[in-house]
Order: sequence, then C-alpha cells, then structure tokens
Amino acid sequence: MGALEELLRAVVGYLIIGVEACGAFVIATGVIRTIVGYCSSCVFSHRPADMVSLRITLGKSLVMALEFQVAADILKTGLSTTWEDILQLTAILAVRTVMNILLERELNVLDHDHPAVVARNLRDD
Repeated sequence: MGALEELLRAVVGYLIIGVEACGAFVIATGVIRTIVGYCSSCVFSHRPADMVSLRITLGKSLVMALEFQVAADILKTGLSTTWEDILQLTAILAVRTVMNILLERELNVLDHDHPAVVARNLRDD
C-alpha cells in the first residue's frame, strides 16, 4: 500500500469519527431541546407541553442524526476490506434507512395533524 493510500485511509477514518460525532451531537441537542421545552411549559405555563410539537422537534433531530449516521456508514464502506464487513455495513445501512423513512413518514403525519398546521391550512383556504 502506498503512502497516499495510507494517508487517505487515515483522513477518512477521522472523517468517519467526525460525522458520527455530529450525529451524536444532533441527537443530544434534540433531546435537550425537547426536555427544556417540556419542563419550561410545565413550570412557566403550568400546563403540559404540546406533545405533538415536542415529538416533531425531537423527530426532526433524530431524522437529521440518522442522515449523519448513514453518511458515516457510507464512508465506512470505503475502508472495508472484506465482504463480511461490507455485508454488515449494508445491513446497518438498510436498518438506518428504513428507520429514517418511517420517522419521516410519522413526522409528515404529525405535521399535517398538528392543530397549528390545521388552523393555518383553514386560514389559507
């Protein structure tokens, strides 16, 4: 293996770690935002938060984080040296892609059924 190939493998390895860290950061940020939104609505307005809005907020964060994780998996396939590694990454990629599709579908349903969206649609008509 040449020096350039070793350098490229090292750079991609660090890139994978960075992309996975970005995904983890997006999840953490979404969870914190959701917790803060829930707690602040309970403390300041003395009523539970609008759960649909909180679910939409968290769901959007999870969808974005899954995109980062899928990107990291795609990068990993470039470093995989055996068919077993590639098959394992393909299975992980498939599961994450299905999860992403299902989350996006649920978010679309929640967005359309949310009272603020329904009220806005009624005003626009």
